[in-house]
Amino acid sequence: MENHKIIQQIKASNDLPEVPKSFGEILKMLLDPCNFDMDACIEKFSYHPQLENALIQVLNDHSKLKREIVSIKDAVVYLGAKNARIIAIAYVTRLLLPYRKGKTQIFDHNIYLKHCIGTSIASSMIAEKTGLCDKDKMFIYGLIHDIGVIVLDVCFPEYLDKIYELQKNGVHQIVAEKIVLGGITHSEIGRWLCKEWGLPDEIAQIVGFHHTPFLSNQFTTEVQIIHLGDSISANYYEQLLGNKTAFIFSEKIMEALGVNKEFVNEIIRRLPKEVAKINQIIEFKVL
Repeated sequence: MENHKIIQQIKASNDLPEVPKSFGEILKMLLDPCNFDMDACIEKFSYHPQLENALIQVLNDHSKLKREIVSIKDAVVYLGAKNARIIAIAYVTRLLLPYRKGKTQIFDHNIYLKHCIGTSIASSMIAEKTGLCDKDKMFIYGLIHDIGVIVLDVCFPEYLDKIYELQKNGVHQIVAEKIVLGGITHSEIGRWLCKEWGLPDEIAQIVGFHHTPFLSNQFTTEVQIIHLGDSISANYYEQLLGNKTAFIFSEKIMEALGVNKEFVNEIIRRLPKEVAKINQIIEFKVL
Protein backbone atom coordinates (compact mmCIF):
# COMPACT_ATOMS: atom_id res chain seq x y z
CA MET A 1 0.00 0.00 0.00
CA GLU A 2 2.85 2.38 0.85
CA ASN A 3 4.05 2.23 -2.76
CA HIS A 4 0.66 2.77 -4.37
CA LYS A 5 0.72 5.74 -6.72
CA ILE A 6 -2.10 7.51 -4.86
CA ILE A 7 -0.19 7.32 -1.56
CA GLN A 8 2.92 8.58 -3.31
CA GLN A 9 0.92 11.45 -4.84
CA ILE A 10 -0.54 12.34 -1.43
CA LYS A 11 2.98 12.47 0.03
CA ALA A 12 4.18 14.63 -2.85
CA SER A 13 1.22 17.01 -2.71
CA ASN A 14 2.35 18.80 0.50
CA ASP A 15 -1.33 19.45 1.26
CA LEU A 16 -1.57 17.32 4.39
CA PRO A 17 -0.75 19.08 7.67
CA GLU A 18 2.10 17.62 9.71
CA VAL A 19 1.13 16.06 13.02
CA PRO A 20 3.94 15.16 15.44
CA LYS A 21 4.00 11.59 16.79
CA SER A 22 3.32 12.94 20.28
CA PHE A 23 -0.27 13.67 19.23
CA GLY A 24 -0.87 9.96 18.77
CA GLU A 25 0.64 9.38 22.21
CA ILE A 26 -1.84 11.87 23.70
CA LEU A 27 -4.74 9.95 22.15
CA LYS A 28 -3.37 6.65 23.48
CA MET A 29 -3.37 8.12 26.97
CA LEU A 30 -6.87 9.55 26.67
CA LEU A 31 -8.19 6.22 25.38
CA ASP A 32 -7.08 4.64 28.65
CA PRO A 33 -8.20 7.28 31.17
CA CYS A 34 -7.88 5.01 34.21
CA ASN A 35 -4.17 4.41 33.74
CA PHE A 36 -2.69 7.43 32.02
CA ASP A 37 -0.09 9.66 33.64
CA MET A 38 -1.63 13.13 33.95
CA ASP A 39 1.69 14.98 34.11
CA ALA A 40 3.07 13.13 31.08
CA CYS A 41 -0.13 13.84 29.16
CA ILE A 42 -0.01 17.54 30.05
CA GLU A 43 3.62 17.72 28.92
CA LYS A 44 2.71 16.26 25.52
CA PHE A 45 -0.19 18.70 25.19
CA SER A 46 2.36 21.50 25.49
CA TYR A 47 3.81 20.40 22.12
CA HIS A 48 0.47 21.28 20.48
CA PRO A 49 -0.44 24.86 21.40
CA GLN A 50 -3.42 24.94 19.01
CA LEU A 51 -4.95 21.87 20.63
CA GLU A 52 -4.12 23.26 24.06
CA ASN A 53 -5.86 26.53 23.23
CA ALA A 54 -8.86 24.67 21.81
CA LEU A 55 -9.40 22.71 25.02
CA ILE A 56 -9.12 25.81 27.19
CA GLN A 57 -11.44 27.77 24.90
CA VAL A 58 -14.11 25.06 24.89
CA LEU A 59 -14.05 24.95 28.66
CA ASN A 60 -14.24 28.72 29.12
CA ASP A 61 -17.00 29.04 26.52
CA HIS A 62 -19.26 26.30 27.88
CA SER A 63 -18.53 25.81 31.57
CA LYS A 64 -20.30 27.55 34.46
CA LEU A 65 -17.14 28.08 36.46
CA LYS A 66 -16.76 31.46 38.11
CA ARG A 67 -13.09 31.64 37.18
CA GLU A 68 -11.32 31.51 33.83
CA ILE A 69 -9.34 28.37 32.98
CA VAL A 70 -5.86 29.32 31.83
CA SER A 71 -3.85 26.09 32.08
CA ILE A 72 -4.13 22.87 30.09
CA LYS A 73 -3.94 20.84 33.32
CA ASP A 74 -7.05 22.54 34.72
CA ALA A 75 -8.82 22.04 31.39
CA VAL A 76 -8.08 18.29 31.18
CA VAL A 77 -8.92 17.72 34.86
CA TYR A 78 -12.24 19.54 34.50
CA LEU A 79 -13.21 18.13 31.10
CA GLY A 80 -12.12 14.59 31.87
CA ALA A 81 -10.36 12.24 29.46
CA LYS A 82 -13.53 11.37 27.50
CA ASN A 83 -14.37 14.97 26.62
CA ALA A 84 -10.73 15.82 26.01
CA ARG A 85 -10.38 13.02 23.48
CA ILE A 86 -13.56 14.13 21.67
CA ILE A 87 -12.01 17.55 21.19
CA ALA A 88 -8.69 15.99 20.16
CA ILE A 89 -10.44 13.94 17.44
CA ALA A 90 -12.32 17.04 16.29
CA TYR A 91 -8.98 18.84 16.16
CA VAL A 92 -7.59 16.22 13.77
CA THR A 93 -10.66 16.51 11.55
CA ARG A 94 -10.39 20.28 11.62
CA LEU A 95 -6.74 20.09 10.56
CA LEU A 96 -7.75 18.19 7.46
CA LEU A 97 -10.86 20.16 6.65
CA PRO A 98 -10.25 23.81 7.64
CA TYR A 99 -13.34 24.91 5.75
CA ARG A 100 -16.55 22.94 6.06
CA LYS A 101 -17.26 23.19 2.33
CA GLY A 102 -13.94 21.56 1.42
CA LYS A 103 -12.39 21.79 -2.04
CA THR A 104 -14.69 19.64 -4.14
CA GLN A 105 -17.18 21.01 -6.66
CA ILE A 106 -19.80 18.22 -6.71
CA PHE A 107 -19.30 16.20 -3.52
CA ASP A 108 -21.86 17.30 -0.91
CA HIS A 109 -20.04 17.75 2.41
CA ASN A 110 -23.18 18.46 4.42
CA ILE A 111 -24.80 15.20 3.33
CA TYR A 112 -21.60 13.25 3.96
CA LEU A 113 -21.29 14.77 7.43
CA LYS A 114 -24.74 13.34 8.16
CA HIS A 115 -23.44 9.89 7.20
CA CYS A 116 -20.51 10.25 9.63
CA ILE A 117 -22.85 11.42 12.38
CA GLY A 118 -25.18 8.54 11.53
CA THR A 119 -22.30 6.07 11.89
CA SER A 120 -21.42 7.61 15.25
CA ILE A 121 -24.98 7.38 16.53
CA ALA A 122 -25.61 3.84 15.26
CA SER A 123 -22.27 2.57 16.62
CA SER A 124 -22.89 4.21 19.99
CA MET A 125 -26.35 2.64 20.20
CA ILE A 126 -24.94 -0.81 19.37
CA ALA A 127 -22.21 -0.42 22.01
CA GLU A 128 -24.75 0.67 24.62
CA LYS A 129 -27.14 -2.17 23.78
CA THR A 130 -24.48 -4.88 23.85
CA GLY A 131 -22.27 -3.49 26.62
CA LEU A 132 -19.26 -4.72 24.66
CA CYS A 133 -17.36 -1.41 24.71
CA ASP A 134 -17.58 2.27 25.60
CA LYS A 135 -20.46 3.91 23.71
CA ASP A 136 -18.84 7.35 23.91
CA LYS A 137 -15.64 6.00 22.39
CA MET A 138 -17.60 4.42 19.55
CA PHE A 139 -19.33 7.74 18.89
CA ILE A 140 -15.93 9.39 18.50
CA TYR A 141 -14.68 6.65 16.18
CA GLY A 142 -17.75 7.07 14.01
CA LEU A 143 -16.75 10.68 13.35
CA ILE A 144 -13.22 9.75 12.26
CA HIS A 145 -13.81 6.37 10.58
CA ASP A 146 -13.86 7.92 7.08
CA ILE A 147 -10.82 10.15 7.50
CA GLY A 148 -9.54 8.78 4.18
CA VAL A 149 -12.40 10.56 2.40
CA ILE A 150 -11.28 13.84 3.96
CA VAL A 151 -7.73 13.19 2.77
CA LEU A 152 -9.06 12.89 -0.79
CA ASP A 153 -10.94 16.14 -0.34
CA VAL A 154 -7.77 17.90 0.78
CA CYS A 155 -5.35 16.40 -1.76
CA PHE A 156 -7.44 15.24 -4.73
CA PRO A 157 -10.88 16.87 -4.74
CA GLU A 158 -11.29 16.07 -8.44
CA TYR A 159 -11.02 12.34 -7.66
CA LEU A 160 -13.60 12.62 -4.89
CA ASP A 161 -15.96 14.40 -7.28
CA LYS A 162 -15.60 11.56 -9.80
CA ILE A 163 -16.28 8.97 -7.09
CA TYR A 164 -19.31 10.92 -5.88
CA GLU A 165 -20.66 11.22 -9.42
CA LEU A 166 -20.38 7.45 -9.94
CA GLN A 167 -22.03 6.83 -6.57
CA LYS A 168 -24.94 9.10 -7.44
CA ASN A 169 -25.42 6.96 -10.54
CA GLY A 170 -25.81 3.87 -8.36
CA VAL A 171 -22.23 2.55 -8.27
CA HIS A 172 -21.20 1.20 -4.86
CA GLN A 173 -18.80 3.58 -3.10
CA ILE A 174 -15.98 1.04 -2.78
CA VAL A 175 -16.31 -0.01 -6.41
CA ALA A 176 -16.30 3.64 -7.50
CA GLU A 177 -13.17 4.32 -5.45
CA LYS A 178 -11.30 1.38 -6.94
CA ILE A 179 -12.23 2.54 -10.44
CA VAL A 180 -11.09 6.13 -9.87
CA LEU A 181 -8.14 5.47 -7.57
CA GLY A 182 -6.61 2.48 -9.31
CA GLY A 183 -7.60 -0.22 -6.85
CA ILE A 184 -7.14 1.58 -3.53
CA THR A 185 -9.95 2.80 -1.22
CA HIS A 186 -10.52 5.51 1.37
CA SER A 187 -10.13 2.90 4.12
CA GLU A 188 -6.58 2.05 3.02
CA ILE A 189 -5.71 5.73 2.62
CA GLY A 190 -7.10 6.44 6.10
CA ARG A 191 -5.17 3.55 7.66
CA TRP A 192 -1.96 4.78 6.04
CA LEU A 193 -2.58 8.27 7.45
CA CYS A 194 -3.21 6.90 10.95
CA LYS A 195 0.16 5.17 10.88
CA GLU A 196 1.84 8.23 9.33
CA TRP A 197 0.54 10.39 12.17
CA GLY A 198 1.23 7.81 14.87
CA LEU A 199 -2.42 7.49 15.89
CA PRO A 200 -3.33 4.57 18.18
CA ASP A 201 -3.57 1.11 16.61
CA GLU A 202 -7.20 0.90 17.70
CA ILE A 203 -8.08 3.90 15.52
CA ALA A 204 -5.97 2.62 12.62
CA GLN A 205 -7.74 -0.75 12.71
CA ILE A 206 -11.20 0.82 12.70
CA VAL A 207 -10.33 3.27 9.94
CA GLY A 208 -8.63 0.59 7.84
CA PHE A 209 -11.04 -2.32 8.24
CA HIS A 210 -14.52 -0.91 8.82
CA HIS A 211 -15.54 -2.16 5.36
CA THR A 212 -13.65 -5.48 5.70
CA PRO A 213 -14.01 -6.39 9.39
CA PHE A 214 -13.04 -10.05 8.94
CA LEU A 215 -9.57 -8.99 7.80
CA SER A 216 -8.88 -7.22 11.09
CA ASN A 217 -6.91 -9.17 13.70
CA GLN A 218 -7.01 -6.53 16.46
CA PHE A 219 -9.82 -4.72 18.29
CA THR A 220 -12.26 -6.91 16.39
CA THR A 221 -15.29 -6.01 18.51
CA GLU A 222 -14.80 -2.29 17.93
CA VAL A 223 -14.21 -2.84 14.20
CA GLN A 224 -17.35 -4.98 13.94
CA ILE A 225 -19.48 -2.39 15.75
CA ILE A 226 -18.26 0.40 13.47
CA HIS A 227 -18.84 -1.84 10.44
CA LEU A 228 -22.46 -2.47 11.40
CA GLY A 229 -23.01 1.17 12.37
CA ASP A 230 -21.46 2.30 9.10
CA SER A 231 -23.63 -0.11 7.09
CA ILE A 232 -26.78 1.17 8.79
CA SER A 233 -25.77 4.77 8.16
CA ALA A 234 -24.70 3.98 4.57
CA ASN A 235 -28.28 3.02 3.73
CA TYR A 236 -29.42 6.31 5.22
CA TYR A 237 -26.76 8.14 3.18
CA GLU A 238 -27.85 6.47 -0.05
CA GLN A 239 -31.41 7.63 0.62
CA LEU A 240 -30.15 11.18 1.09
CA LEU A 241 -28.45 10.89 -2.31
CA GLY A 242 -31.71 9.70 -3.84
CA ASN A 243 -30.32 6.23 -4.61
CA LYS A 244 -32.08 2.91 -4.16
CA THR A 245 -28.85 1.10 -3.26
CA ALA A 246 -29.25 -1.06 -0.15
CA PHE A 247 -26.45 -2.45 1.99
CA ILE A 248 -26.92 -5.95 3.37
CA PHE A 249 -26.12 -6.27 7.07
CA SER A 250 -23.78 -9.12 7.92
CA GLU A 251 -25.67 -11.75 9.87
CA LYS A 252 -22.35 -13.18 11.06
CA ILE A 253 -21.40 -9.85 12.65
CA MET A 254 -24.87 -9.33 14.09
CA GLU A 255 -24.60 -12.76 15.68
CA ALA A 256 -21.11 -12.01 17.02
CA LEU A 257 -22.36 -8.78 18.58
CA GLY A 258 -25.56 -10.37 19.90
CA VAL A 259 -27.99 -8.05 18.10
CA ASN A 260 -31.01 -8.98 15.98
CA LYS A 261 -32.81 -7.49 12.98
CA GLU A 262 -35.45 -5.92 15.20
CA PHE A 263 -32.80 -3.88 16.99
CA VAL A 264 -31.15 -2.86 13.71
CA ASN A 265 -34.54 -1.78 12.35
CA GLU A 266 -35.08 0.29 15.49
CA ILE A 267 -31.80 2.14 14.83
CA ILE A 268 -32.82 2.67 11.21
CA ARG A 269 -36.14 4.15 12.34
CA ARG A 270 -34.55 6.51 14.86
CA LEU A 271 -31.49 7.54 12.84
CA PRO A 272 -32.83 10.48 10.75
CA LYS A 273 -34.21 12.27 13.80
CA GLU A 274 -31.11 11.62 15.90
CA VAL A 275 -28.79 12.78 13.10
CA ALA A 276 -30.77 16.00 12.69
CA LYS A 277 -30.45 16.63 16.41
CA ILE A 278 -26.68 16.09 16.53
CA ASN A 279 -26.09 17.93 13.26
CA GLN A 280 -27.42 21.10 14.87
CA ILE A 281 -24.98 21.04 17.74
CA ILE A 282 -21.74 19.71 16.17
CA GLU A 283 -19.44 22.67 15.58
CA PHE A 284 -15.77 22.82 14.77
CA LYS A 285 -15.53 26.62 14.87
CA VAL A 286 -13.86 26.55 18.29
CA LEU A 287 -10.94 24.69 16.75
